[in-house]
Amino acid sequence: MFCDIRGFTALVESQPPEETIELLNTWYTLMFEAISAQGGVVNQIIGDGLMAIFGAPLPLAEPALAAARAALDMTEMIELLNAERAALGKPALAIGVGLASGDVIAGYTGTQERATYTCVGDTVNLAARLEAHTKSAGRAILMDAATQAALAGRLATESLGEVQMKGKSAPVPTFALASER
Repeated sequence: MFCDIRGFTALVESQPPEETIELLNTWYTLMFEAISAQGGVVNQIIGDGLMAIFGAPLPLAEPALAAARAALDMTEMIELLNAERAALGKPALAIGVGLASGDVIAGYTGTQERATYTCVGDTVNLAARLEAHTKSAGRAILMDAATQAALAGRLATESLGEVQMKGKSAPVPTFALASER
């Protein structure tokens, strides 16, 4: 899973740095809560975004379903946060989430001075591309065909057709995850 705040650069430009730090801390708290409640682990914080893993280092029975439920929880938490922000006269936030399922290599990478546990592979790259594509697709949560198939009709999805993703040799079947409401 990759997740990012939409329009963050413009938002930062319009507010004092202290508000930006407070916003990020609040956002990360909410996102970590949603991810960990479904058995996921936030692996990286990347500016105003994050990467989370479901199924490693500890296995999960249904990692794709857990990731999809976490993504839905994340969007719901953003709606609640936006109600609070609106009451304070602050602009609403939007996020984009990309989900991909498949084989990865999980382990430590780095040097003796600094190492980190991470996952690498085509699946990771695809999740990042799907998150980026949420901007042009106008959908909060996008997923690949493997994730959509793993949901087995338990959550509402919509096919968006095949999309040519940056760095991919062939178009990728892309699906949107709909809110449970």
